[in-house]
Amino acid sequence: MSAKSIIKTALLAFVLVSVVFLAVKESRRWTTPDPVAAQGASTAPKAQADRIIAYYFHTNYRCPTCRRIEAYSREAIETGFARELADGRLEFRLVNVESPENQHYMQDYKLVTKSLVLSRVKDGKQVEWTNLNQVWELTGDHDAFIGYVQHGVRGYLEKK
Repeated sequence: MSAKSIIKTALLAFVLVSVVFLAVKESRRWTTPDPVAAQGASTAPKAQADRIIAYYFHTNYRCPTCRRIEAYSREAIETGFARELADGRLEFRLVNVESPENQHYMQDYKLVTKSLVLSRVKDGKQVEWTNLNQVWELTGDHDAFIGYVQHGVRGYLEKK
């Protein structure tokens, strides 16, 4: 075998091993459980009987856009409503709808994909909800996304 053939084979093997390594690394990134989501985290320290809950519903597979929707939603809520989060009038919850105990949310909120849903709770019972379905369309415009979510949350907080 000539030196040229050996180098060509070695380079081809290196490229193949690199592609396999990157594919395995990327697949682990999408299947590694998110510890915050696994806990069903809420940023509110205490729950009140009357409150607004912002649910971000996701599945086990979380693409970059899905993660962006979660991050932008969290940012919109935490930067716009710190006082309401602190006093329990507002909660932000991550919910994996593929967990058996959470699958009912798919029917409850007529979900077809990952979604941000606002829910009004009065006297411990849900009385109203809205799916903020434009979050998918606004993922490419950070400021518009933040404004859209804050407008929706503000509207819910101002209602009595």
